[in-house]
Amino acid sequence: MPAVLTTIRNHFFSAFREIFVYHHTSLEFRAKTYAVIIASGDETVYRYLLALQEIASEIYDEPDRAGTLVMTVREYIEAVHVKKTMSDQTLLHDIIHELRLMPRYASKIEPGHLRKLQECTQDRDSKIYQERIIDFLSQKRLEFEQVKR
Repeated sequence: MPAVLTTIRNHFFSAFREIFVYHHTSLEFRAKTYAVIIASGDETVYRYLLALQEIASEIYDEPDRAGTLVMTVREYIEAVHVKKTMSDQTLLHDIIHELRLMPRYASKIEPGHLRKLQECTQDRDSKIYQERIIDFLSQKRLEFEQVKR
């Protein structure tokens, strides 16, 4: 029974995230940065899940908020891999757009966390591509942190 309740709660949070999740745009921004790394690899999201849960727990003390971050990343990955309504390029575009609107989000790009996700990737070409994305996002972080000052 608890698994069913958790599933229902997750769907509820997903549908009404804007209303019930404090600073949902900040959480979604983080989710996009993690999703772009996972989406750029050829592995399934399950290969990254443990690392993603560890990262979420490091960021958020509240288990519900950490779970919401993981769930949001999974939704973005589903949009890229299953529904094909997004791509890794779309996610990068959204990240840059949001940084222009909210330069303070630059501090939410954490290269250490992105590299932790990259370690879950086995394909050599995917790792190289992910490294380029990490370098790009790190550069954007520096640029927008300077804008913020």
